[in-house]
Amino acid sequence: MSRSDFKYNKKRKHYAYLFKDLGALRKNLLLHSDPFTKKKWNRAQQSDFLKRHTKLFKHPNPNKKDSGVYYVENRIYVDEAKCFDKRIYKWCWNANDKRKIKRLKKGRRTR
Repeated sequence: MSRSDFKYNKKRKHYAYLFKDLGALRKNLLLHSDPFTKKKWNRAQQSDFLKRHTKLFKHPNPNKKDSGVYYVENRIYVDEAKCFDKRIYKWCWNANDKRKIKRLKKGRRTR
């Protein structure tokens, strides 16, 4: 079943776009203000690599006044329904961002 909600993800400490129900699970994309996520891939060498996020044209919150740059993480998370806040935000994607989000929902990477 599909859905289109914006909620706060308490487990991951970010706002999330929920787009698919899988029983008690929800597929979601996280919103960020950082362009990269630093991940360690080899603990023995302590090597890091940067994971690049997809840049948004505008934040989905229509009341947001600042002109900051916001991003969507290129990974689809599957979390339980209890991990999300009860409040549903009445946000919407900008027309310039809808194609990017559609590609991310299908599992394709965008830059």
